[in-house]
Amino acid sequence: MIDIHCHILPGLDDGAADMQEAVAMARLAYEDGIRHIVATPHFTSAYPNGRAVVESGVRALQAELDREGLAVTIHPGNEVRLEDAARFRREAESGAFCFLDRQESFVLLEQPWSGYNPETAGVVAWLRERGVTPVIPHPERHYFFRDNLPLLESLIATGAWTQVSVDSLLGRNNAEARQTAETLIRRDLAHTLATDAHNVNRKPNLSHGFRIAAELSGAERAEQIHRRMEQIIPADRDGSRPAGTEAG
Repeated sequence: MIDIHCHILPGLDDGAADMQEAVAMARLAYEDGIRHIVATPHFTSAYPNGRAVVESGVRALQAELDREGLAVTIHPGNEVRLEDAARFRREAESGAFCFLDRQESFVLLEQPWSGYNPETAGVVAWLRERGVTPVIPHPERHYFFRDNLPLLESLIATGAWTQVSVDSLLGRNNAEARQTAETLIRRDLAHTLATDAHNVNRKPNLSHGFRIAAELSGAERAEQIHRRMEQIIPADRDGSRPAGTEAG
């Protein structure tokens, strides 16, 4: 399996505190059947974790996993918060942050927690014009999507994908997030699943998330979610590493 949203790089944000915890997180992921993890530290004004920082962190963590004999491949990414549309466009064009894939066809585009950014629709359209699919993380946790599902549907109609967090399906966030996550699965508005793991306190349980998705919407739709996730790093499923992330 592939986890496309994980705060596993140590010391960069509110995720893994150190290398020891990062390795422990990778081990838990491996035990759940995850073989590829896209490391997605926050890219915000508070956490300016740019491309060079992320790629360096990926190389260091991959080297440690290789020393441990842990067959998990780490890929560089970012969770990019849409704070200002003009700045986002500049940073996307200059390569300031990491996309989810080395072909730069997918980007994890987060909403501010304070409220919906009205520039979002324009940014989604701008990305789609450039062949990029924005993936909206954990929409079930944002009140403005929970209270106004047509708003999310309009972004999907423009070409955005969504990423439901497994913890929401398991009821670990709150009842409202769980209910909305289930609704997104049932209505085929959940394009991907991910752990959004930050530490070792909770197991990744991505496999459990897929079982819940199958129970809610059928095995075929759950498999469609899995296939979408495989589109993000298709060339790397054999275990090879993307350019720039070789251990050493």
